[in-house]
Amino acid sequence: MAAAVVAAAILFFFGLHTPPVAHADTDTVTVLPAVIDGSGVPNDILNYSLTITNTSNVQENIFATVCELTASGTQVFANPSQDDRATLLAAWIGVSRGAILLQPGQSTTTPVEIQISPYAAAGDYHAVIAFVEGGTRDDAEQHLNGAPQTLIDMSVASGLTASLRIDAFSSVKSFYTGFPVVFTYIIENNGQVSSTPSGQMTFYDRSGHELGSIDANPENIPLAPGAKQSYTAPWQGQEGLGQYRAVLDLSYGGENSDLQDTALVWVLPWKKILVLFTTLFILTIAFAIWLHHEYEKRHHRRRRAIENLLKRKNFETTIDLRHPHE
Repeated sequence: MAAAVVAAAILFFFGLHTPPVAHADTDTVTVLPAVIDGSGVPNDILNYSLTITNTSNVQENIFATVCELTASGTQVFANPSQDDRATLLAAWIGVSRGAILLQPGQSTTTPVEIQISPYAAAGDYHAVIAFVEGGTRDDAEQHLNGAPQTLIDMSVASGLTASLRIDAFSSVKSFYTGFPVVFTYIIENNGQVSSTPSGQMTFYDRSGHELGSIDANPENIPLAPGAKQSYTAPWQGQEGLGQYRAVLDLSYGGENSDLQDTALVWVLPWKKILVLFTTLFILTIAFAIWLHHEYEKRHHRRRRAIENLLKRKNFETTIDLRHPHE
């Protein structure tokens, strides 16, 4: 496409129009650089400079004329106050429109500012800045044939961006009796273009040991501008019980596009819980029986000790009531 536009520009300036009047040509005036290749995004401001030299033996009165160039080689004069600034590169170009008076052998530098429209669509744009001799601007703009010129090729990338944020992240249920555990998260796109979040969920036990990870968006579901989307991801963990921590780590391209959040979930398998409670119950009963048995043993020993003590005391306190002379 760019090659076709350049060829069209050459044909336009060197053969498609034949106005039979005097004008500046490439034998008397030169302009450098011949081509400007630029790139940017909407709202960018790009600055360049052109050097115009009078190589003739006479004074030249020159006007800069900006023309939009189409792929077919057709030129369109740009009037920034009237043209659609979102679609015409020529309407983004700022260059002095006053007369440039050059003495023989004199050179001058002309600044060129290109301010890309904030509404420009992504694509390639082409324009020409021609330097035409004439008594007035109106006269000069009628006679472009053979005029020295600079071709401007501008590539505009999309200035629209996605801006995602995590609106919510949790397990579907607060606790599970077994695996798999299903997590869900909601993403909101506050940007102007569609985007597809990608990343992983990583899982940890209460000690911080990593247990594994899964794809957070295995179906690559995109998110439209201004929309919210719910995503789900099941985790088939190993057998176990307790509280687990899930870390959601996402990205969606570009700079500062990382998202992260954390969710907690309990996994309490009912079979293991039943076995645990049954075991605890049996141990509790066994301990109670043992404790009762120990209590009975100690109580029995204490009772016998008291009985023996009472017997000894009764024996020692027995009174002999017989007469001492008997």
